[in-house]
Amino acid sequence: MVESAAKRDRARRETRRRFEQWARNPECHANVVSAVHNVKMGVAARKENPNAPREGQSVFALERGVTFEGSLVANGAERLLKALQDAQVVSPTSTNFEDHRTTSNGGPLTSLDVAVETGHQFLTSLANGTKFNGAISSLTVRIPRGIMLPEATLIIDVLSVQTDGDIPVIAVGEVKTYADQGGHTHRSDLATARAQMGLYVHALEITLEGLGLAEKVEVSKVGFLVLTYPGSNQPSVRSGEDLRFQRERARRGFELMEESALLMNGEYGAGDDSDPESLLQLVLDAPTSFQDSCIAFCERADACYQKALDNGEGVALGNDVHRFLNGISLHRADELMGGARPKNDAEKDLMRRLNEQLPELP
Repeated sequence: MVESAAKRDRARRETRRRFEQWARNPECHANVVSAVHNVKMGVAARKENPNAPREGQSVFALERGVTFEGSLVANGAERLLKALQDAQVVSPTSTNFEDHRTTSNGGPLTSLDVAVETGHQFLTSLANGTKFNGAISSLTVRIPRGIMLPEATLIIDVLSVQTDGDIPVIAVGEVKTYADQGGHTHRSDLATARAQMGLYVHALEITLEGLGLAEKVEVSKVGFLVLTYPGSNQPSVRSGEDLRFQRERARRGFELMEESALLMNGEYGAGDDSDPESLLQLVLDAPTSFQDSCIAFCERADACYQKALDNGEGVALGNDVHRFLNGISLHRADELMGGARPKNDAEKDLMRRLNEQLPELP
């Protein structure tokens, strides 16, 4: 029971999943409420419809991920450090390693709070001149801003550290169990991993700024991926991942999410983070905004799609159709295509564009 509670607490406070959820549809107020207050959208979906399908990552995939990460840090991270050296992420003499995982994830630290304190102490020690060349597993930071409730915390899979230059340089890495297939690795997999690393870069920057260490520790804009060799659990490191765009995306995203959270609290009420039922109702009462992207991540997508279809919203046929209709409903577009006379300039413009695409229309 203690371990289950620890895992639930980590899931509640670890921020990355919630940020990515928000980023997939920041125009949906219900999605913003869900991400900021950490109310699972699946719970809301089953409140609306007890028969709503349950989504979740494969138990086998999760277990493989835990096994792979455990193998990387075993024996003082011998395997991980060798792979990072071979990929020139760290120098050949970089052999330092610290394990910042919590006990619930197989590590030595007793809780998420201890992990945050340990992570911040480590960054401070680098700024104060501690020599460390190697890697950190699961460095944890608390972001000193009010973007999410109850707090914003990030756990970074792996961090490389080099202190041979004028100031320490840290670079973020992401561990994934899918195979490194060179130029044939799935683009969406790589895009997701890079987006996560960009989030880490920005989180480290604002954490260092909050600790007063921004001028004493450099966060590299180049990261690395730790994948697997095809057909094995041996690590394959992809170095030189340019994260400037992803870092800027995260920076702007944090600003917009903070603005959304403040506006949301003013419009819908802040909710009580100690009362799950009030937060769930907050999600259910907030307006939804269906988009193509919802299908891939939100368990309320079916219900929102049906609502959009019933209302004749163009987005029910895709974001491109929604933009093409420019605010005109599917019902009215059907009438216009059937011969109805346009009533305003918007409808005249739609008919002009439809006739360009479909000259056989009346």
